[in-house]
Formats: sequence, C-alpha cells, structure tokens
Amino acid sequence: MTPPPGTLPRIVIVGGGAGGLELATRLGHRLGHKQAQIVLVDRNPSHLWKPRLHEVAAGLIGSGDDETNYLAHGCVHGFDFAFGSLLSIDPAAKTLTLDRVLSPADGNEILGERTLPYDTLVLALGSRVNDFGIPGVLEYCHMLDSPAQALKLQRAFLDAAIQVGAGRLDRVRVGIVGAGATGVELAAELHHAVHAMERWGGLGASGKLDITLVDMASRILPAVDPKTSSHATKVLEKLGVRILLGQSVERVTADALHLKGGATVPCEIKVWASGVSGHDIVTKLKGLSLTPGNRIKVDDHLACIGAPDILAMGDCAAAPAHIGNAMVPPTAQVAHQQANYLAKLLERRLAGRSIGPFKYQPRGTLVSLGEGGAAGEFPTLRHSQSVFPANGTLAKLLYVSLYHMHRVALHGWLRATALFLADRLRRTTLPPVKLH
Repeated sequence: MTPPPGTLPRIVIVGGGAGGLELATRLGHRLGHKQAQIVLVDRNPSHLWKPRLHEVAAGLIGSGDDETNYLAHGCVHGFDFAFGSLLSIDPAAKTLTLDRVLSPADGNEILGERTLPYDTLVLALGSRVNDFGIPGVLEYCHMLDSPAQALKLQRAFLDAAIQVGAGRLDRVRVGIVGAGATGVELAAELHHAVHAMERWGGLGASGKLDITLVDMASRILPAVDPKTSSHATKVLEKLGVRILLGQSVERVTADALHLKGGATVPCEIKVWASGVSGHDIVTKLKGLSLTPGNRIKVDDHLACIGAPDILAMGDCAAAPAHIGNAMVPPTAQVAHQQANYLAKLLERRLAGRSIGPFKYQPRGTLVSLGEGGAAGEFPTLRHSQSVFPANGTLAKLLYVSLYHMHRVALHGWLRATALFLADRLRRTTLPPVKLH
C-alpha cells in the first residue's frame, strides 16, 4: 500500500534549470508519490535550456517554442511544483520561505509569502554573469541569464536592424564583453540572424553589422585547447567579427565600452558575458560556506560545507574536481552528471544505503559557430589531458545532439524524437528568424 502523502519523506529542489529539472524528473520517476514527495521550486513557471539563450537573443528561436512548463511536466513525471523565489532557509526547523508572487500584468499579488517544510533540500540555484562592480555594466549592458533578458536583447537587435533598413541608423553596432562560449556563440548567431532578416524581412542590414568581441584573455575560448580556439577565431574573423584580446573594460556608457588605456568601442548594443557568480541570495542563507564568487562550497557527495543536511548542484555549487584545487566548471554538462548522481544518492539514502563520491567525467567541449558549424574537442583518454578536435559540420551535429539528449532526459526518447521532428516541420513553414 502507498503511504499517505503526509508521511512521505519530502525532497525539495530549489531551481528548475538543466540540473534541477532533470533531478526532479528522475526522482519523480523513481520515487514520486510512492516513496517520497518531490517538490520543485522556481521563480519562473517554465524551463528553457540555458545554453540556448544566445539563440533566443539572436531571434533564431522563440522562448516559448522550447519552454517546458513546470506544472504540466510535474503532473506527468511525478513531482509537484511550487512557484516563487527563495527568501530564506531555516536549517534547524528544516523549512524554507518563498517570496510572494506578483502578476506580471498588473503587479497584483498572486501568491503570498509561504513556508515549505523539507526533509532533504537540494539547491540548484544556477548562476549569473559577474559584473565585477564595473560602472555602467548593470545600467547599460544586456545579459543572458534568463529568457526575459534574452528576449530584451532580441528586441533591441531587431529594432536596430529595422532602423538601419529605414535609414535612421547607419550601422548595427554590437559590443560583447567576454570571449567564452556565450560571447563567441552570440557573435556568430547575430551574424547569422542579420542575414536571415535581410533574406526574409528585406531589412538590408547584413552589410552594416559591426560586432566587437572584447576579453582580457590572450585568446578566445581560453578554457579549451589552443587549436580549438584557433579554429573558432578563424570562423569569427571570416564573419567579420572584430576581436580585441588582452583588453579589459573600465566603464560602460550608453554609447560605448571604455577600455583601460583610453580606447573606446562605440556600440549601441552592449552585452556582458564575462565571468560567473552565484546569486546574491546565497549570502543571506544561514549556515552555508561560500567562495569569493558566491558559489556554495560542497563536499565529495555534494553536501554543503557547514550545512550537511543540504545538498547543492549545478552552477551554484563549488564542487571539487580532484585536480589540484580546481572546482568543476559551471556548465550544463556538469549539472547533468550531478543530477544523475544525486538521483542515485537520494534513492539509496531512503533505502538506508550509501553511495561513493561524485566524480566529474569531462566529456569534451562544443561551441556553436552559427552556420559556420561548431568548434569542439574531446578527451582522448578518461584521465588524459590531451584532446582531439572535432570542428565544422560534425561538431555542429554533435552540438545539436546535446539539446536532444537534454530533452531525452526530461521527456524520454519517444517524445524527444517527436519534438525534434516538430522543430524541423516548423522551420519549413516559418521564417528562420523572429521579425516581431
């Protein structure tokens, strides 16, 4: 017989990003409504895979096209959804408090402040771009931490293209700070988008796009092998992207990036994609030990240092990589592996069994370069630091497969395949770029 819901252990997961939603889905399948009550908490009503935000920003996909509604997904996959932002945690009472929810239409209160009990708490809060306290960044720069921010950038880019087409603006000038994966992918996709706007909307801005990529590093994609970085550099330069390396931004104004040393990068559209930090809310949570970048320190089993009854995963967690003093990188690949690990850990914990420590297994790196393919690399041996490259069309196919595998983790092979086919059919009937 199934125990009454009130007597089931309560596992609460805060954050419905790539890792949090995959974990809730796995636990819902294995334990939901029978061995445990699974509750997912998020401040948004739906999920969009964060690595696709640069495509939303370029207008190549609509945020609604690929969003997964938490309520509907939970109903199908055995977990409950609680709508709201995390305000505080009381580890002694094993409760967390959620902020009130306001209507986006009129600002009226939909839900009041609430307290939720938990037996096991998992923090999957994600991360945000680090502005480093540089003047003007928060005021003038677009960021890509959420679908709302991506849509705001898409609107600004489209408006600029329309103005160029109407002769009210000479050029579309974009400055991107950060030559990691997000900055590189966005630069390539914006170039792709402006050509699609001309072909499908007659805007005529494709020859009037100036993109400048700025970074303090000595090369773009500094975390990958130099050969992979070199391939990506050649693709971007062929697209006409101006790359400024070894440069740091001193301040940002409404019409330019101001670099240390006195140089300026004139641009109406400014994007900040440099650095990763934990959300400010973690500094207000009791008992947690944090890194200088506001990421939560965890042990080998992803238990929070200073609060062992709380687990943390994904971008918000600083987990040891067992390579010197390094931490695992804040990537979707890590979040996926940690979701799989925590699903096993929590299931075995309820059964009174133990599990070994989490060990991150690097599977390689893939960076989309728009229609120019992708730049990628994969480890040659499990414990080797050497890699072999996979660039061009093959890398692009592998890059696309990453999102398909995320869908498989959420929906299963049958529905993920149906969604893939639906995407292909939609692209045969609609323009490849948003024009509204």
